Amino acid sequence: MPSRDKYSDEHRIFLQGIMCRGVLNEKEVHSLHDKTLTACGFEIPEKKSEKDQLLVDMIQTINAQIRDLGLLIKKGQDEDTGKSCFMLVNLSSRMLANGNKDLGTSVQSMWSTQQLEYLRLLATDILQSDDKTVSSRDALNLTDRVAKSKAGKKMSLEEAEGTVNKLIEGHWIKAINGKLTLSVRFIGEMETWMVEVMGAENIAYCKSCRKLVVRGKYCECSETIAWHNYCLEKQTARGVDVKCPECGAVAAKSKGKRAEHSQQVGLPSQLEVRGEARRSSRDESDEEVEMVDTNSRSRHKSGGGRRRSRDDSDDAMESQSHKSRHRSGGGRIRKRMSGDSGDSDSD
Repeated sequence: MPSRDKYSDEHRIFLQGIMCRGVLNEKEVHSLHDKTLTACGFEIPEKKSEKDQLLVDMIQTINAQIRDLGLLIKKGQDEDTGKSCFMLVNLSSRMLANGNKDLGTSVQSMWSTQQLEYLRLLATDILQSDDKTVSSRDALNLTDRVAKSKAGKKMSLEEAEGTVNKLIEGHWIKAINGKLTLSVRFIGEMETWMVEVMGAENIAYCKSCRKLVVRGKYCECSETIAWHNYCLEKQTARGVDVKCPECGAVAAKSKGKRAEHSQQVGLPSQLEVRGEARRSSRDESDEEVEMVDTNSRSRHKSGGGRRRSRDDSDDAMESQSHKSRHRSGGGRIRKRMSGDSGDSDSD
């Protein structure tokens, strides 16, 4: 059994690794964990289940220590790909002390006041759009609405382009089919700000996983009835028809044995898809490290003699390199803005 001091070193090294990157995909998290164990002189368990449990225990212990500092290591999933990542989020309020809905520099010191205002305008336009995206041209044109700096300088298109690319690299926003939308880090860290800006009555939480939904499938009967696309995929793969709890409309038909013998019908008219992107099927997946709250240890449940198995995990987030650049709205935004996926391994 390693000593308490060595455990403290292990936690510190692992936390520093996440702090340097901000967001890590599953492969990067496991690699960091292995390097941490090796650096502290611990033997890496051969069984994957044992190593996964060790990782979960370590993250829970770190979270118990840093929560009082307003920080938390949190698991998130990309809304379009369903791929998992782990990120260090700041739990501090994003609102200014005077109640203004601007983003406060005290919790985002890496950004200038103009950049934070630009991000606020961009995120607000995304949230208020029907498909939860904005075009690259419209994004660059937001400079007209950004206040001048203290030196009286207006934000240029080149500065806006650089800010967009920096936001993409940091997983705050991402590009889908040439348009910009909110990425996993923004959704995971800015939930309270989104509720304040949009109003709690306009925020939807997935009827399957209970987490906030930006891009997903919405029922037309209510702005707050929605599902993540990856949650629907998991449920229908188990042979379950997903229905709206309010109006009873079918959101997604079963893909199991029951669906094979059922008549093919279209979705009811009261359902609509907002911001749904094409995703390739995932035939192979590794067992996912299940993140659990510090107050609960397991999500396995039993009932009626039947045991629910853990959901199949998604592939670890793979980075995509984008070499060419895209010219739009007077600025040159990188080619990654026109890709089918907004994933990036950059900090």
